[in-house]
Amino acid sequence: MASLLDRTYAAWSNRRLFFRHGWGDLSLLEEALREDEDSRPVRPVNPAWENIREEGDALLKQGSFPSPFMHPALPVESRTAHVELVLPREWNRQTPVCLHFAATGDEGFERRRTALAFPLLQHGIGSLILENPYYGRRRPPGQHSKMLNLFTDLWLMAAATIAEGRSLVDWLRREGFERLGVCGISMGGSMGARTAAMDPDPLAVTALITPHSATAVFTEGLLKNYCAWDVLNRQLDGSGDALTRMREFLDHTDIRRLPPLPRPEAAFLVGARSDAYISRESVEIVHRHWPGSTLTWVASGHVGAFLFHRGLWVEAVRESFSRL
Repeated sequence: MASLLDRTYAAWSNRRLFFRHGWGDLSLLEEALREDEDSRPVRPVNPAWENIREEGDALLKQGSFPSPFMHPALPVESRTAHVELVLPREWNRQTPVCLHFAATGDEGFERRRTALAFPLLQHGIGSLILENPYYGRRRPPGQHSKMLNLFTDLWLMAAATIAEGRSLVDWLRREGFERLGVCGISMGGSMGARTAAMDPDPLAVTALITPHSATAVFTEGLLKNYCAWDVLNRQLDGSGDALTRMREFLDHTDIRRLPPLPRPEAAFLVGARSDAYISRESVEIVHRHWPGSTLTWVASGHVGAFLFHRGLWVEAVRESFSRL
């Protein structure tokens, strides 16, 4: 039974619709699919640290760098990436570091710092938190909160996030950190999963309430009810059905299009049994694609999993590093 909390939260938080300005320039997507963005080499980045402070037992450094995703359609505001590095005060190059990706609507660093990064410090694990393109300081003018105006914004956001994630993993390695991982909730889990699948070396992976593709989110789950289908259908001008067309594009985000992880036993998945956003089958597809990964279920919906099961997420990250 789908979570009532999920449906209530969706109605409250999605007062505007996704893609209310339509598709955008679909030739961008068609070109990207032809060129296979995922196969592009990693571009090195070097964050410039602007704010360094201590808070309790933590050392926090905030910094920025030019996004390695240099597509001209990416908004100017999104072209500078912002990160926060959270380390134990007594850190060294053997300190494990987990790269955190943002869930839908998770702007800034505070939520992930409080819910995951600080608790992970108690296990000796550091964190590198990335702010999403189109979110927070990277949000373009005219965008209301998380509600992307154009369908092409979704592709640009994901492509930029993954490019930045790959470059940050590369930067951590060049800095001498030896034990690395990725984690994320929902959309953030998808970004982490794809980043890890494209990395030649094993990473600890924790994907929390994470779908196998964006198709499962926008054409099958609860968010299907919060897309501007009338605008999208009208812009197709009779050349097809918007739902079918969207599926054709989003099927390219399917994790099965990428090879299994080099060390799937270091991957931990957490699914929610009553999730209205992401089906159980979608979570299980990721698990089956990574034979040897661990899948744990919580008795809640999507929102309840975030609110009431944070301790399990911290334990899952710790456990994933223990198997790396």
